Amino acid sequence: MSRFIRTEIDSGVLELRIDRPESKNAITSEMYSDLAQKLRDADASSEVKAIILAGAAGIFTAGNDIQDFVASPPDTADAPVWNFFRSLMSARQPIIAAVDGAAIGIGTTMLLHADFVFATQRSFFAMPFTSLGITPEGAASVLLPLFVGRVKASDLLLCGSRISAEEALSLGLVNAVVDPDDLRATVHERARLLASLPSEAVQRTKRLLKEGLESLVARQFTSEQESMRATVTSTAAKQAFARFLKKR
Repeated sequence: MSRFIRTEIDSGVLELRIDRPESKNAITSEMYSDLAQKLRDADASSEVKAIILAGAAGIFTAGNDIQDFVASPPDTADAPVWNFFRSLMSARQPIIAAVDGAAIGIGTTMLLHADFVFATQRSFFAMPFTSLGITPEGAASVLLPLFVGRVKASDLLLCGSRISAEEALSLGLVNAVVDPDDLRATVHERARLLASLPSEAVQRTKRLLKEGLESLVARQFTSEQESMRATVTSTAAKQAFARFLKKR
């Protein structure tokens, strides 16, 4: 288990917090495996009624740890990042994301699978896949056009354009934008509300909300894995990763 994933459970609410602030909460393969296992454990638990995903120290996540990503690229179907997405997508309980600060790459694509997203005024979102010579993940290429429209999705995925919390709110990607000091209370209030409701009704309703999209998501998730496999070890990606690491 990774020491960078903090776990706290109270009154049926499980909080999973990415806590690696010295690296802007960048996520390694080990951290993905830990998150996936914790989500699977929660899914099997009758105690957990709602799940919160958060980041420590005023940043959600800067996305993949590029050095780790280069050393262990997700070029197989059972790569840790894909297992994380599978656990996230199959979770029975409602998932509430607390976004404070940067949500880069997977920091944004994972939010497409959350049931509620709350952000602060200092949050921003970006998916700079093409600038790194790679392609999207987590069924983002089908979910994002459905959520925000094809033209805006093209801007976000092809150009990697950065958007503010306010724009994300206007696009329907977040539920509300709150003050950083109020984020934790807001998210836990929503989680406690969900935990207080009849769990079977909540879980069945979540299932119904997702059911019509499952075949599309599953197909695109597989296509994106194949596309990532083709691009992640390409010359363009290797050069982009080298530039990133040199700049850092």
